Amino acid sequence: MKERWTLAGVFMVMAIFGLASGGEAVFIDEQETLQFLAKAQTRASIRLNDASGFTFPETEAGDLVQHRNLLYLEVNHDLKSLMGRLSLLKPLESAGIELKYRLVGRFMYEGVYDYGPEKFQDVADASPDNFDDFKQEYDLWEAYADITKGPVYFRIGRQNLSWGETDVFRLLDQINPLDSTFGGVFEDLDDRRIPLWMLRGSYNLGTFGPVASVTLESFWVPGFWDARVAPMSPRGAPYAPPQAPPSISSKVKTPGKKLDNSRWGARIMGVIGDNLNLSVGHYKTYPDVPSGRLIVNPANPLDFRQEITFEDEQITGAALNFWETHTETVVRSEVAMFWDEAVFIPQINAPLIPTGIPGLELPATGRIPEKNILRYMVGLDKNFWIRPLNKKNVFFFSMQYFGQYIMDYDERIKMAIPIYPDTMDFAGVKELENQITFLVNSTYLQGNLYPSFSA
Repeated sequence: MKERWTLAGVFMVMAIFGLASGGEAVFIDEQETLQFLAKAQTRASIRLNDASGFTFPETEAGDLVQHRNLLYLEVNHDLKSLMGRLSLLKPLESAGIELKYRLVGRFMYEGVYDYGPEKFQDVADASPDNFDDFKQEYDLWEAYADITKGPVYFRIGRQNLSWGETDVFRLLDQINPLDSTFGGVFEDLDDRRIPLWMLRGSYNLGTFGPVASVTLESFWVPGFWDARVAPMSPRGAPYAPPQAPPSISSKVKTPGKKLDNSRWGARIMGVIGDNLNLSVGHYKTYPDVPSGRLIVNPANPLDFRQEITFEDEQITGAALNFWETHTETVVRSEVAMFWDEAVFIPQINAPLIPTGIPGLELPATGRIPEKNILRYMVGLDKNFWIRPLNKKNVFFFSMQYFGQYIMDYDERIKMAIPIYPDTMDFAGVKELENQITFLVNSTYLQGNLYPSFSA
């Protein structure tokens, strides 16, 4: 069998303009229990090649495609200094309960739609309902309380929870929705996760045989509180997937706020030996990429539209990481089964019915097929000194291998993005697929300049 390797993409990302990030923290009291922190961040991206294919609008190399400005205002408060003075909190102190809270306000302004290339400005002006939220946003980003008593720990409020070990692409880290409307894989996953209103708890069971710090952890995102999913980039946004001009109307169907749409999960963690961390878990969530099917009016076969939905799925997986002392390398690994994941098979999602007339077929209502998919990853991380390039900070090198195997494979499975110029031609998905990522970065100017290269 002839092996063929395809380099999916090579990308270079640099902090081009001004301040990459900066933060200041101030403690208000002598006990350092109340902290105010402010962090400002600005990121600019420039297109390195002319737009082609279905990419819209048709911008050119050198055009600004992102200037995202963020301001975080944060409050961290440990209530231990107040628990002995406030009568309301004295019973908690007597019971040995520790209480903390955290509030984070996020203020975002994306300038590319106001002073970027004229074509982006025109797209945003033509569809303000779609782009107003992409231009600016003000939100109580995180707001939660931590409650601890001995081995028992609870975190209640709007928060992020990551169970994964991967970078660039997610595997087990699928609990919170991911914002892909900016930056794409160039942005750190920590900056793209969208917090959810969540109840989270853990219990440290201690040591069992060779396994230390055995901990049970669970979470619940009540569907009637928070059922949000990953936002979709409208056509014309810089980081929207290449989309052909719409030929039929579409309707996006997001999960409603009800109990059945809750996210939930549990895992068990432990440490073997000195440094091998292992976890096994199972959870329910919503994927970042929605599914689509054709809906046809039974009374009129020429009246049809596309329905885009977010189908829930359940994931079972394990993760481990350890420090290899001889080579001073961190080894990371994950494996997960994605149960009943929605896939795209044109003949099923958007079927056509023969009419008996050569070349004439009528659309029919489709359904969303599902497959069990096994995914796995092995990653290696290592720091190197390259003194001629950076005398003050190390270079971080990371390599990851991702694999995917589709159970009960159907050779008709496709990627739901058409290949230019044929709007009905889709790339196939193989039964076994592999990806390799490579990342290197370092910091300069006291952390304000953060060049990164990934492939």
